[in-house]
Amino acid sequence: MTVTADPESALLGHVTGLSTTASFDGVTYFCTFTVAFNTTKPQHGTPAHLSGLEGTINIFGLVNVITPKPHAISGGTGSFLMAQGTATIVPIDVRTFKQVYRLDLDVYLPA
Repeated sequence: MTVTADPESALLGHVTGLSTTASFDGVTYFCTFTVAFNTTKPQHGTPAHLSGLEGTINIFGLVNVITPKPHAISGGTGSFLMAQGTATIVPIDVRTFKQVYRLDLDVYLPA
């Protein structure tokens, strides 16, 4: 996972998970995945508000490769302990085997 769609931009962490087709047209998938951040040693180009993050965010829901929709954040660990909110997966380039998505996070943490 990088700051921008450019694979050479600063690394924020990685995403692991699984998905399975949820429609006959191949446009909708059920996904469950974990976003793991590790910016305790930020690289050049890491935005200041993303520096020092360590932990995971858990996300699940239906992903449509044509129409982006928000998905539930179902908790996390480390900097994101007990996180709530939404995550929107926006397809950038899904024409090749190496697909690129943008992940928009709206995270709320307990006080």
